[in-house]
Amino acid sequence: MQDPAYTSNASPATPPPAAATPKQSRRPGCFLGFGLGCFFSLILLFVAPLLVLVGVWSAVESSMKQQLEQWTPETVSLTEKVDEGKIPVLRLELNGVITGEWASAWYTDPTSDVAVLDAIKAAAADESVRGLLLAVNSPGGSVTASDNLYHALEVFKQSQPGRKVIVVGGDIVASGAYYLAMQADWIRVQPTSIVGSIGVIIPGVNLSGLATRIGLSDNSIASGGSKDIGNPLKPVNPAHNAILQTVVDGLYARFVDLVAKGRKMQLNEVTAIADGRVFTATDALNLRLVDDIGYEDTIEPRIAELFGCEVKDLYLYRQNQEKNAFKAFFSTFPQALGRGFAESMMRQERTAPQYLW
Repeated sequence: MQDPAYTSNASPATPPPAAATPKQSRRPGCFLGFGLGCFFSLILLFVAPLLVLVGVWSAVESSMKQQLEQWTPETVSLTEKVDEGKIPVLRLELNGVITGEWASAWYTDPTSDVAVLDAIKAAAADESVRGLLLAVNSPGGSVTASDNLYHALEVFKQSQPGRKVIVVGGDIVASGAYYLAMQADWIRVQPTSIVGSIGVIIPGVNLSGLATRIGLSDNSIASGGSKDIGNPLKPVNPAHNAILQTVVDGLYARFVDLVAKGRKMQLNEVTAIADGRVFTATDALNLRLVDDIGYEDTIEPRIAELFGCEVKDLYLYRQNQEKNAFKAFFSTFPQALGRGFAESMMRQERTAPQYLW
C-alpha cells in the first residue's frame, strides 16, 4: 500500500516541452531586395549618363543650328535653279587653323578648310554659281593646305568667265588665310580685324642640352647625314639649319610673289612689309593689303558693283548642311572607328613649314 505522505508530496508530472515553431526564412525577401537594388542601380548607371548625353547633344545641335542660321538670305542646294536674271553668289565660311585634315571623325564641320575646299570644287563644277563670298576667320596653317584653297579659288574663277571671289575677314586673316585671299577680287575686313603675317615658319625645339643632363641619348638610325634633320635630341647643326632655311626662303618667295600679283603691288613693296608682322585693319588698308573696312551685312552693294548689276539682281545663298547632330554623329561613326581612332593613336606630330601666325 502506497504511503499517503509520499503521495501528497510528489510533484506533478512536468508536461513535455512544446515543439518550437520553425522560423520563416528571410532569404526570398533578401534576394528580392537585392535584385531590385541591382535593377535600379543599373537604371541609374545607364540612364543617367544617357540623359546627360542627350542634354549635351541637344546643346551641340542648338549651337550648330545657330551657326548655320547666321546671316545669309537663304539656304539652298548648289544645284538649285534660281530666277532668270539673278546672279547666284554662294557664301562659304572658313574658320580656324588650316590643316588639310578633318578636325574630327565624329562630325564634319562645314567651316573647316577641308569642307570649304570641297565646297569650292563643287561650286566650280556648278555652272549656275557666279560668285563666292568667303567669310574668313583664320590664322593660316599648313602651306600645302593653304595653297590648295588658293588653287581651288583660281580654278573656280577660270572655269567660267566673269566669276568673282569676295573675301570678308573676321577676327584674323593672317598668313595662310591671307595667302588664299590673293584670289579675291575684293577683300573687306572689319575694323577690329588682324591682317597680314606674310611669311613662313618651320616650328622647332632643341632638347639636346636637357637630354645630356638627364642622361638621355638619341639612337636614330638614318640613311644619310641629313635624314634626321631637325632632330631635337641632337645639338643644332648649322648645315641642317641652312637646308631648312632654303626651304623656307623658297616658300616665302612664292607667298610674296602671289601677294604682289593679287594686290597689284611691286615685289619690293611687299618685301618691305612681309617680315611676318600683323597689321590693324587701318594699317592694312593704307598698305593696300585690303580693299576696304566694313561689315559683311553691308557687302551686297560692293558685290553688285563688281558684277555691274543692281543689289536686287543678286541671289546670295549657302549650300545645305546637316543640322541634326545625332544623324551627323551616327552617319560618321563607322568612319570614326576606321579612321579617327587609328589616326589619333598612331599619328605623330611632325615638323613642317607653315603659313601660320
